[in-house]
Amino acid sequence: MVALLCRLVSVFLLSGVFCSRQAAAFTPRILADTNRDGIVNQLDDTDKHEWTASRGAIFLPNVGDSSHRCPEADLNGAPLSNDELWRCNDASTDRLFPSSVQYTAPLSTLPMRNVSDEVIGRIYTEPGHTRDRVRIFWNESDWTTGHKSAWAVVDPQVTFNATSLRNGITLALHGRELVTDSAVWDGSVRVVFEVTDGNRTARDFVALKQAPVLLHHHLQRTEVVLSSASGSNETLKSARQAHFLRGLEKAIDGSVPITLFNQSTDIWAQDFLEPGYAGMPGPDGPIYMRILLRSAQSTREAGRQVFSQLRGAGVGGFQPGSGSGFGWEEINSGGNIETVPPYTSRTGKRWANGRVIMGTNLGTYPAESMIKFLQSQVVQSPFYIETGWLAVGHVDEVVQFLPSPNSSLGFAVAIADTTSALTLLQSLNASGHGATPLVSYAGDATPDAETFFLDPALLRRNNATTIASLLTDSSFRATQAYAQRHINETLDRLMRELPLEEEDILRVPTLFRDVTYPWSVFPNGHPPRLRPPRSNRERQLKSLLPQAINGLVLGGGSGKYLAPRQWGPVVAGQDVFAKRVEEVYARVGIQIEWVDDYMSHHVRGGEVHCGTNALREMGSWWEV
Repeated sequence: MVALLCRLVSVFLLSGVFCSRQAAAFTPRILADTNRDGIVNQLDDTDKHEWTASRGAIFLPNVGDSSHRCPEADLNGAPLSNDELWRCNDASTDRLFPSSVQYTAPLSTLPMRNVSDEVIGRIYTEPGHTRDRVRIFWNESDWTTGHKSAWAVVDPQVTFNATSLRNGITLALHGRELVTDSAVWDGSVRVVFEVTDGNRTARDFVALKQAPVLLHHHLQRTEVVLSSASGSNETLKSARQAHFLRGLEKAIDGSVPITLFNQSTDIWAQDFLEPGYAGMPGPDGPIYMRILLRSAQSTREAGRQVFSQLRGAGVGGFQPGSGSGFGWEEINSGGNIETVPPYTSRTGKRWANGRVIMGTNLGTYPAESMIKFLQSQVVQSPFYIETGWLAVGHVDEVVQFLPSPNSSLGFAVAIADTTSALTLLQSLNASGHGATPLVSYAGDATPDAETFFLDPALLRRNNATTIASLLTDSSFRATQAYAQRHINETLDRLMRELPLEEEDILRVPTLFRDVTYPWSVFPNGHPPRLRPPRSNRERQLKSLLPQAINGLVLGGGSGKYLAPRQWGPVVAGQDVFAKRVEEVYARVGIQIEWVDDYMSHHVRGGEVHCGTNALREMGSWWEV
């Protein structure tokens, strides 16, 4: 009505300048960092009503615990439930803690100098379901603390008076929850600034969206290595974990700090969490929140350490539902979640932040809660390869992505390969070394309750398994063929998705054992975390030697790779498998540091990668 009256007056009274000034005086304007330069100013006033991939303000899920106020137990000392544990964070109250202000997105209203004393302003979010998913705070002068700045929550009952509207209002917004199902909420929100002055009401709004949670890839530099403490008891498992940690420290050689989980006997640091992060622009560069995904294994107590040990300032976590059945299925471990570095697919789709890759087990997918979470982040939506032919069944047993300066992709794909391993054995046999034991490990091999895959017949001291005996073993050859068929299918799947050239593929010599249940070498029967086969035709394989491909890539130009020591056949004082693996990785400038994990991890079902994890450098996803 005001605009219409002004148009009429401007026509009939020739006083359009006066009316335009009056209209401008009653034009609410709210701004956020729409142009993503880290500050809020007039440059953000255009194209602010619609969020797009290239323009629009970004906010973080403020799920850290900046003041370490979140408890691990209730007032009676009983441990919190999984749900209670993970839902406590900086955004779970209506307070904005001073130490977490940096993780909020700034907004402001422009001053409205000419409003009357009766004016009333409101600030709220749309759609209605976002009001509990985000919190808005306004910066008010706290008279009780000597005019110091204080942040107050903006709830539906809050109205702003003329003084506030004339001065302009400084605001902050954060997300109270993660986007877990985009069909329910995709992270989008509109912040509305509505002003009523007498019989006039006007409004403005700005669109924002919560930053997606991204998982790391191996081109990102490792900033912290995670592993598990050995514990204080003198069990064989503890002693072997201590030996592994000494080797890990020596291989890293102080280049990266190591943080040890110390609240569990679970040694598989790769498997009970998957590190991720979210970021938004800031005035001095990107502002990040690390978000660690606990594995979808609700009864796996070690995963609680995501919240009880690692959560803090700028570090939060996510607890998915277990989803796919039992509480500790290996298909839901973090070793079954890897990330392809950034690439453009053969169909032309750009995955600027890389893409998650996961393993399926003969038609069974990982937990729906985790898949839905990853899909809802959109920018790394997962694709799948078949890993059900393996006893453990993780992606990290089959394929690995490595920085490669020689590739147009920027990375190479390392893949397990039985063909090159067999060729190496045949060459050794032909040159007169057929009597050489395949496995050269000669250390203490006393079994304990978790050395499921320890086979004394393989050990050097027993001299039972030689190169020649393996090559004449038809079941051994059949096992390699079975493995290679699945490996070839995996490579074909990767080739259909990635624009790989032959020089981008590193074939890492790998031999497999058939360990299909019932496993007679396991005195305690079927390990509860591993599944039995579902048909007589299904086989379950495990690497025979420590699997070189299953190690820790430090990334970020370091050129260092922490691999499980091979303990392969020794000829002329040299482990020939280790030498060949070093030659393969040297093609892309990778230097291998060997870590002995034979008794600590290999005979328990994993390797160096399974026993470690990495917090890596974080990237600005909105700039790519």
